[in-house]
Amino acid sequence: MKFMVTWQLHPETRLEVLSAWAAIPTAKRSDLGRGVKFIGRWHDMVAGVGVLIADTTDLGALNRYLAQWAPYMDMQMVQVMDDRESGAVAKKIVADAK
Repeated sequence: MKFMVTWQLHPETRLEVLSAWAAIPTAKRSDLGRGVKFIGRWHDMVAGVGVLIADTTDLGALNRYLAQWAPYMDMQMVQVMDDRESGAVAKKIVADAK
């Protein structure tokens, strides 16, 4: 299952988070923990917001990773589908409507 996590940094923790993030070696930034596959992450550094896409069948493992950042930002997580998956679902929805 793929999950999209969006975040908004707390203004009072912004510099602390940026310092911690900058200290993580680039190669380690995609390590979300055992059982969680990193798909991609995008940042708006000016607004302090961003999005992470991860794939896992272990929601607890993803939550463990996110929990380390939770004190510093507000996060929302939703399950999402890629184009292939959503295309297959769209075909079923259209067929059901007939």
